[in-house]
Amino acid sequence: MEKILKEKLAQDMPIYQQEEILWMLDHIGHPNYKIRDDLIFVSLARAIQEQLFTKDQFDFVVVEALKRQGLLYKKEEVGQATLIRSFTALLFANLLNADAKKNSLYFKRLSSHQRMALFEQGLSYLLYENDSTGYSEEYGWVHAFAHGADLLVEIICHPDFPITRVNEVLQVLEKIFKRVDWRFISDEDWRLARVIYQAVLNERLSQTRVAVWLTSLSFPLENSIDFIQFSNVRSCLLEIYLQLNKEKVLADELRETIHLFSY
Repeated sequence: MEKILKEKLAQDMPIYQQEEILWMLDHIGHPNYKIRDDLIFVSLARAIQEQLFTKDQFDFVVVEALKRQGLLYKKEEVGQATLIRSFTALLFANLLNADAKKNSLYFKRLSSHQRMALFEQGLSYLLYENDSTGYSEEYGWVHAFAHGADLLVEIICHPDFPITRVNEVLQVLEKIFKRVDWRFISDEDWRLARVIYQAVLNERLSQTRVAVWLTSLSFPLENSIDFIQFSNVRSCLLEIYLQLNKEKVLADELRETIHLFSY
C-alpha cells in the first residue's frame, strides 16, 4: 500500500480507491513519521484541498473519521496514542476548511449534524489533551496542541459556526492556558494565537471583544506554574500583536490592552 500511495503522490491527478482511503485512515497515527507525515497525511490533505476525492469519497472520510472518535483515542495516554488524536485534529481541520470554501467541490458537503459534531469535538479536545510533546526523536512531530489550535481556527472562522458562540472559543483558550503547566516551546502559543487573529481578520471576532477578554484574565503569579501560564499567554499576545499590526488593522484599544498585560 505504501508503494501505491507514493506513486499516486507523485501524480498530478491521482484517483484513489476506497481501500486506499481506508488504509490511510486506519494508519493516520502511524508511528513512523515518514509514513504518517510524508505519505499518509500529505495524501489526505492534498486530496481534500485539491479536490481529488469524489464527493462520495469525501463523505466516506467524514463518516469514518467521526465514527472512529480519534480525538478521544486513549486520551489518558501520551506517546504513540497521541499521534492518532493529534492527526485526527488536523484531518478535522481540513474537512471543515473544505466545507467552508465556496469554490470547493465539498462546499457545505457536511450535514448540519456532522458539522456540529466537528465543532463540539474540536472545542473540547485541548481541554483534556495532556501530551506536551512538540518534536519527538522517536515519532517526529507530535504537536497535539498546535494541531488542536489549527482545528480551533477552522471552527471559529467557519461561516456556520454561530457568531453567538465566539465567546466560547475565548473561554476554551482561557481554560487551556490555565490548565497547561509547562512552557510551550514549539510554537504552540503562536498557533493558539492564530485562533484569535484569524478570527479578527475574518470578522468573526471584534478587537473590542478580545480586549475585554484580556482584561478579564487573572494570573495570581504566586508560584512557578503561575508564571509559566502567564508567559504562555503573553507570548500568544505578542504574536496576535505582530500579525494584526503587520496587516495594519491593529486597533488602538487592543494595542493598549496588550501593552498593559504585564506582571
